[in-house]
Amino acid sequence: MTATEVEAERAEIEAAIAGRTVPGLLADIARTSPDALAFATAEQSWTWSQVHGRALSIAAALRSLGVLPGDVVGLMASNRPEHILADLGAATLGATTTTLYATLAPEQIRHVVVDSGAKVAVVEGGDAWRRWLPVLGEPTELGVVITLGEVGDARPHGFAGRIMSWDELLELGESVDDGEFLPADPDAQEERGPDPHDIAVLIYTSGTTGPSKGVELSHRALLYEVEALVRAAGLPEQVVSLSYLPLAHIAERVLSVYLPLRCGGETHFCPEIKQLPQRLAQVRPTILFGVPQVWDRLRTGIENRLAEQDGVRGKLGGWALRAALTGAEPDSTAAEKLLARLAHRAVLHRIPVALGLDRCAVRAVGAAPLPPGLERFFAGLGMGLTGVYGLSETCGAAVMHHAGSPRRPGTVGTPMPGVELRLTREGEVLVRGPLCTSGYRNLPEEDRELFTMDGFLRTGDLGSLDPDGTLRITGRQKEIIITAGGKNISPVVVESLLVEHPLIEQALVHGDGRPYLVALLAPDVEALREWAVANELPGNAPRAELLGDPKLRAEIDAAVAVANTRLARIEQVRGWEFAPTEWTEDGGELTPTRKLRRAVVVKHNQEHLDALYQG
Repeated sequence: MTATEVEAERAEIEAAIAGRTVPGLLADIARTSPDALAFATAEQSWTWSQVHGRALSIAAALRSLGVLPGDVVGLMASNRPEHILADLGAATLGATTTTLYATLAPEQIRHVVVDSGAKVAVVEGGDAWRRWLPVLGEPTELGVVITLGEVGDARPHGFAGRIMSWDELLELGESVDDGEFLPADPDAQEERGPDPHDIAVLIYTSGTTGPSKGVELSHRALLYEVEALVRAAGLPEQVVSLSYLPLAHIAERVLSVYLPLRCGGETHFCPEIKQLPQRLAQVRPTILFGVPQVWDRLRTGIENRLAEQDGVRGKLGGWALRAALTGAEPDSTAAEKLLARLAHRAVLHRIPVALGLDRCAVRAVGAAPLPPGLERFFAGLGMGLTGVYGLSETCGAAVMHHAGSPRRPGTVGTPMPGVELRLTREGEVLVRGPLCTSGYRNLPEEDRELFTMDGFLRTGDLGSLDPDGTLRITGRQKEIIITAGGKNISPVVVESLLVEHPLIEQALVHGDGRPYLVALLAPDVEALREWAVANELPGNAPRAELLGDPKLRAEIDAAVAVANTRLARIEQVRGWEFAPTEWTEDGGELTPTRKLRRAVVVKHNQEHLDALYQG
């Protein structure tokens, strides 16, 4: 695509969102579709008129509590309507919101509260409330904490502000709402709201290499992302989304908060990831985003369901799955492709219906490298995954497979409409467009390093471009391994092949300054238990006992050997060991989005990594 064509796309989208803001979209959808379904849980539903009314009331309540336009409201809650209602209420007032991951430690919560300057926080009960108690006892700018759900008798010591319940907030809003947020003239309402260039949300990065940074995203940038997504993905005017990933994640925010406002769609809620299969079948979303681990869990469910079939049905299911996967191989023959189509028509066409993905037009995957085997699995079932690449700093997707475009294995697509992409001489991916952040909160030095002189955002990711401009991500600049022989190796390439085996959930490849590569492997706990039962071992046996089983080690040896056949000699793993302990968010090894914090994993396991070089 030429520079002129990109500029034309950008101008068209900017014209479509000119002067618009998040609360402006909410007012529009409430006016044009007041009785349409907006939010739904398994027990309750809200129309757009109800959502708008509640947002106006919350805005009035927040104003009476001293919140001013530009102030920050912090949110820590699960995926539930109240979370988004608080968000929309704050936006209506012109405030900025930031959602905190529910797994953050108290010191991490305090960092976000202090860095953002949050004046009000909405905090769910239970574990979230316990994490906040130490923070509330320290001096910050927080003046009001609104509790959502049961918090018990525990109260923070030394907190001088006001603590009120969600119901009390709503009652306050009804008592002080003087109608200021609901003038009869829609244009006047737009004028009294925030400016498109105001910061709508702060997204705090997961902090894989240090304290998290607050990414400032304006109303304009978010609405540009949504409009570009609608066009690139070919989405219908009515979307049905299932909110299940943390709302601190930019992808979930776009799909659960902003996209439905643009399309007049429905947002259904799944408060716990373990409920995802059940809620998928109930909701049947039209768009679904998942990190590779989510799609891997769905794959395991499919394989288990087929394996449970007895007799002829079981044999037919096994044949169909093998035929589908063979037909999805890049070098499959015409006959193998024909068998794959027959398998789909005879057996596999029922799988999308059973999963609740039968009307899902976009099955997107991103946030981490997609293992090639997982990509082929869903392609073989006729449910090809849409590659998406982006950052919090680009409001989510900056690159994706556009509707109707080819999806070659290992690629993540082409730039979103009106977005420019280029690579540096070293291969770093650079992005420029209206969906990019204006910078980080309180970090002017970081801002200067974030952008090139001509306004391109430095992603820190390495990539390559196919002849047609399709992007492949090959690694992170800061994660490149330089061996003792001076060879540069991207660990994510090796790791993506290792985690293709269903028993391996996470892999860390190590070898900086060393003569060869080794790996620590974290097993999938659920898959490990199932493997134990299938091999006549007690599924509840201690972890160390299962990981030491000779059959298991032989199977993983074989998996590593298979991965090595697909790698250059210098990239091959010469030694491996199971991680001695589980890698968790609370332990610091994983970010809330399940990405490895490499420095933490290496620090916690240095002795075990060193031992792999002594054999």
